[in-house]
Formats: sequence, structure tokens, C-alpha cells
Amino acid sequence: MSTSTVAIEKKKRGLFAGDNLFGYLMMTPAISVLLIFFAYPIFYEVSSSLTNKSVGQDGKWIGFANYAFLLKDPTFLKACLNTVIYVSITQMGKFILGLSVALLLQQKLRGRGLIRSLVLIPYAMPGFVAYLVWKLIYNPDVGALNIFLHQIGVLDQPISFVSDRTWAMPAVLLATIWKGFPFWTIMFLAALQSVPKELYEAAAVDGANAWHRFRHISIPGIRPIILVVFLLSTVNTINSFEAVWLLTGGGPADATLILPIFAYRSLSAFQIGQAAAAALILVPPVLIFVFFILRKMKKD
Repeated sequence: MSTSTVAIEKKKRGLFAGDNLFGYLMMTPAISVLLIFFAYPIFYEVSSSLTNKSVGQDGKWIGFANYAFLLKDPTFLKACLNTVIYVSITQMGKFILGLSVALLLQQKLRGRGLIRSLVLIPYAMPGFVAYLVWKLIYNPDVGALNIFLHQIGVLDQPISFVSDRTWAMPAVLLATIWKGFPFWTIMFLAALQSVPKELYEAAAVDGANAWHRFRHISIPGIRPIILVVFLLSTVNTINSFEAVWLLTGGGPADATLILPIFAYRSLSAFQIGQAAAAALILVPPVLIFVFFILRKMKKD
């Protein structure tokens, strides 16, 4: 019997043939885990967002009233704007700093292995510790940043960076970029080392300078890794909580309030339905972003 005939016969037997049923049976444990820890929480959150449920009360079905209320709430809209600013600037900062350090570490430097290890320290440090250290650095009385700026003559009076509306967001952005850029650096460095050296040598022989080699060889060579890292880091940053919470708590006067903090505040006020709606509003833009990046990766 030919291979095509066997394939046709299997197709006729349908999805519930004996060998297929055995395969489904083997998948049952994994599917059960997904249903319990993934599908059910999503279903519960979606259903809760359509009610006025609070702690101690089952709540009543109110449809999309929570979403309509949020879209008219100035505090929520402020949180959305802050989230866009926070994610955009941190991702750009991580990309520029991560790629710059990766290009530097690719060079033949003395102690290059030690430098690579030191670069990983911010990423390896627990977030709780890292952001409390930064909060101490920003302290107006004993913080290293205020002392340094005062000694070089930039400041006459200390600034409480995390308590000042003007400086709170830049302070959070700087700390977040510092904590996250090593991941970008290591990924970019690994990608750069996979680019064939013969391409650089051939380009140099043809008279290409360093910028042209970087633009036409390095960037195209690591483009898939750039997209993957950008995807993973952006999704993680959108859901980031500890940086803003530990440094400013979303203040002062909501200057650093982002959507995860807004949802947490709603939950702290025992408004489960509203908190669920605030969290779910993040889902559509994240899915659109993921779809766009995956499509770009598929084209590459």
C-alpha cells in the first residue's frame, strides 16, 4: 500500500481513531493543567469584570458598565497615558543601552569576561532589593545622587526625586532601565557573536566603515533577536508593578500611576469587578502588539 493511500485511510478514520485517542489521553494531564491554571482564571476575571462584585458580595450582572465607567474616569485615563510613557521610554532606553553595551563587550577588551559578569548584576538582583536601593539613592538627605549633584555644583538644595511630580517619573524610568538593560545586552551579544565574521571582513575590504558595517550587517543579522527581546520585555514591562510601587506607590498625585497600580488600588478598595475590568483593558493592546511582532518575525 502506498504512502498516500495510508494517509487517506487515516484521514477517513477521523480524529477519534484508536491511535488518536491514545494521543489525546497522553495530552490530558497537560490540558487539565492549562484549564485549571489558565482558562479558569481568565473566565473568572472576565465574568467578574461584567459584575459589580466586591469582597463579601456576589455582585449583580451590569454588563460593560465597569468599562464605561473606567473610560470616563480621569484617573484611569491618566494611568493609561502614564503606562504608554513608561513602557515606551523604558523600552527605548533598554534597547539603546543594551545594544551599546553589547557592541562594547564584543570588542577585545582586557577583563571582558569579568565585565560581562558585572553587567548581569542589575538583572540578577531581586527587584525588591534593587528598587529599595534606588529609593535610597534618591533620598534627599542621605541619597548618593543628591550628594553627587551638590558636590559638582548642579544643585543648591536637595531634591526629593520620588516625591516631586516633575522628577518622579524620570526617577522610575532610570531605575527600570538600569534593572532591565542587562537582559537586552546578553541577548544582543549572543546574537552579534553568531553573525559570520567573514561578512565584516568582506565589507571592510570593500571599504565599508564601522557605521556601514553596523547598519548593513550587524542590525540585519540580529533583527530576529531584537524582535523577540522587544516582545518579551515589552509584555513584561506593561505588567510591571514592583518598580513603580516600591519607588513612588503611583504618586505623587498620580504622577507615576500606571495601569497595574490602578488595578491594585481598585482591588485594595474591594472593588473586584472594577479591578478585573481595569486589568482586562490591557489585554487587547497587548494582543495587537504581540500579533504585530509575530507577523514581523514571520516575514523575517
